[in-house]
Amino acid sequence: MNNRIAHFCQKCRTANEPGEASCRKCGTRLMIVTFPPNLRHEIEEISPSYYEDHLLERVSLLEFRLKQLSEQLAMAYEFISRQSEFFEKDHLSIAAFTEAVLNVEPNLSEKLAAEFALTYNQKTNEIKIETKQQKILQEILLNHENPNAELFTHLVKEGIKLLEQNEEKQAFRTLERASLLSTENIALQLFIAEKLFRLDKFDAAKVYLEKIYDISPQNLTALLLLGAVYANDFEAEKARKMLSVLAGLPKSRVCANYIWGMLSAFEENWNEAIAAFRECLELSESPEINYLIGAAYFENQNFPQALELLELAVLEDAKFADAWFLIYVIYENLDKPTKAENAHQMAFMSKEAGAMSLKFMRKNDSAKIDVAIPFLHLKSPEKRLLTNGSLRMTKFFKQLVFDSID
Repeated sequence: MNNRIAHFCQKCRTANEPGEASCRKCGTRLMIVTFPPNLRHEIEEISPSYYEDHLLERVSLLEFRLKQLSEQLAMAYEFISRQSEFFEKDHLSIAAFTEAVLNVEPNLSEKLAAEFALTYNQKTNEIKIETKQQKILQEILLNHENPNAELFTHLVKEGIKLLEQNEEKQAFRTLERASLLSTENIALQLFIAEKLFRLDKFDAAKVYLEKIYDISPQNLTALLLLGAVYANDFEAEKARKMLSVLAGLPKSRVCANYIWGMLSAFEENWNEAIAAFRECLELSESPEINYLIGAAYFENQNFPQALELLELAVLEDAKFADAWFLIYVIYENLDKPTKAENAHQMAFMSKEAGAMSLKFMRKNDSAKIDVAIPFLHLKSPEKRLLTNGSLRMTKFFKQLVFDSID
């Protein structure tokens, strides 16, 4: 093919041998432009117009770009193929290693597989967190409209760095300075409020959240955090104002109904509490929600229903001490000593850290409680509604909040 086609210079129209990079007459870099052999003898008679010259240059340029793109695609394909081969080799090596270990020590093989899965999940979570932090930082910087942009950027980055080093006190001072330079920067205010909330500094978080609410009352993340803070302080009316907006939204529905149910329990409106907790249960099955519904039925003196839900809770988690203890109390009230003793033993043997029932199991009159375990702290106004119960329920509530805003 190359012996029958000449490459013509786009400048002086001189015919060049195929494969030459520059015109042998004028030195112009040759594009991939060809004429059929039957026109070679007429080459001197061809006199393209300006329009034809322009088209020829455009076509030549396009062909050159196409050639470059083709080379880049070839390089990319080669790189992907090489990486694929490395991945396949690594995968085969791990598989062969796991199989060899399985033949020698089956239990060790399972442990290694679990370690590999854990490491993968940790790396995945680290990447997600890093991506989220970069996105938040970019949003904060984009929302800054005032002067001193360089100082503002430095303060924000320094504050985030200090938080990563667990220097919370200095970090919040630095971020507070940044917020003074950008008083209506909702992204920054929300970042600070969320970090304060995660560290249980609810009063300080409330200050920032109320500022955000004044500027942007439709910010869903601020509404949820502020509603949670108000509810935690037993400010039911303010909390419900926020929660009513969130109760119908898919992402925040479980959390909003959970908080609503706890507010109803504080007001001893047990039917409303049961309805709110059941709404949570329809969306997300968990031993904690079954436990709360069972406790609400206990308050209504509906022991059969309470037992049904509490037994579901311990079926899902056999180490749920407070649920076992409440089962014990119910069986004592129903005068079933054998079942009561078994439940008491299960509660004691679970040794769950932070369980509220631990202090009762040391007393002889522990079966005589008349308030369900998860609602005991609601009788003390100096405590908080959502974060002064058992360690398990506090963690569960906070996880609901974080799942709703992440």
